Amino acid sequence: MAPPDDAQLAQRAAPEAPALIRCYEAIADTSRLMLAAAHADDWDEVVRLEGRCGEQIAHLKKVARTQPLGTPEQRRRIELLRAILANDADIRKRAEPWLQQLERMLEPARGARNG
Repeated sequence: MAPPDDAQLAQRAAPEAPALIRCYEAIADTSRLMLAAAHADDWDEVVRLEGRCGEQIAHLKKVARTQPLGTPEQRRRIELLRAILANDADIRKRAEPWLQQLERMLEPARGARNG
């Protein structure tokens, strides 16, 4: 089953939620999908979703310029940001062993160039 697209993710947010909160909801949903892909060791999917997330962030920046948030929405925004950051930290923790392995593989090549 294919992951939901941005329109489907935006529809999941409460329809009465401001557009800016719907943007944060979509980013949070994408970060959850990225985490699920990382848990499945599907790093190609993580990279694909990372690209989607970048597009969502660009859209969020446009919306943020035109839409201030009230206190309840600010609380929701902070809640979503915390979830996104927690997902990001978990993804990085899962990627770290792979990155360390890549560094070890590249180390002999670096030594040969410097020698």
